[in-house]
Amino acid sequence: MRILVIRRGAIGDIIVTLPTLEILRENYPDAYIEVIGNYKYWEIAHNRYYVNTVSSGETRFLYEIYLRNREFSKETVNYFSSFDLVLAYISDPEGIVRENLIKIGVKRVIIYPPFPRGENQHAADYTALILREIELNVNPPLFPKIHLSREDLNFASRFLFPFREYQPLVAIHPRTFGHKGWAIEKFIEIGRWIENTLNGKSMWIIGPAEEENIKAIESNFPSSPILKFQSLPEVAAVLGSCHLYFGCDTGISHLAAAAGTRVLALFGPTNPRVWCPRGKNVLIVKSDEMPKIQEDKVEEIITKYITSNDIEGIRCLQSEDLNDQLTTP
Repeated sequence: MRILVIRRGAIGDIIVTLPTLEILRENYPDAYIEVIGNYKYWEIAHNRYYVNTVSSGETRFLYEIYLRNREFSKETVNYFSSFDLVLAYISDPEGIVRENLIKIGVKRVIIYPPFPRGENQHAADYTALILREIELNVNPPLFPKIHLSREDLNFASRFLFPFREYQPLVAIHPRTFGHKGWAIEKFIEIGRWIENTLNGKSMWIIGPAEEENIKAIESNFPSSPILKFQSLPEVAAVLGSCHLYFGCDTGISHLAAAAGTRVLALFGPTNPRVWCPRGKNVLIVKSDEMPKIQEDKVEEIITKYITSNDIEGIRCLQSEDLNDQLTTP
């Protein structure tokens, strides 16, 4: 069986799609599964149990199927007609894409809006419900899981070897811009507190969106490991070896949860019931505005979190004056 999944989006969108691919793989273990999407993000699933190929069809063929009354190129017809099933997470209100794919010769086409519209259904569960249309069992809640290669794990072992004695080793992803961000000064304060008070080590994750903070982090943490611009599988492997991950409402937070790390994530206006990282050990600090979340409150939660499995007890640390809510997914 040949299956094509059309799923574009950012890191979090890919992570919440992993349970869907897991159900497909479990039911069709010998299937060839290809994805049209951003390879930089889909690398986390490519040749790592879920996906055989991440397709360049995103740029070569995909635009043709959005046009009504289109004469398709031979390459486009050959490409799409080779699939038995196409699952497309796209907006297709007029049914043009579906009509074109059937015309091309795809045996079965299912179009699904890419994002949940309700306020109480988690994105991972929503994304998988498409499979009920092909009579596969979907039993929420679903938890994304990452399958890493030996090379990924070897990279993490080499990277973290000089810091293996530190307890705790806390990964920090300092997202600072926009309504989902927290001030860099607050992240730095948390990092100092981890190293000076807990006698642990902070480990910093920097991607293109955090590049402006590199100098501040390097100057304040000259002996701390900084993971800069690494591939997502390598980042996931490193996160899986940390005692705790701390960040905001970002795709890297989803990645950490899927890697099995304990996660503490700060949420502003985004609804965590839909978009929180989905994992077995995830704690969300929710406030109507990110600046209201103070460092001392986060420090209190981290202290409890790294020494206890009692998440319900941690929820009691809710700060009434900040009007925030501590929730688990």
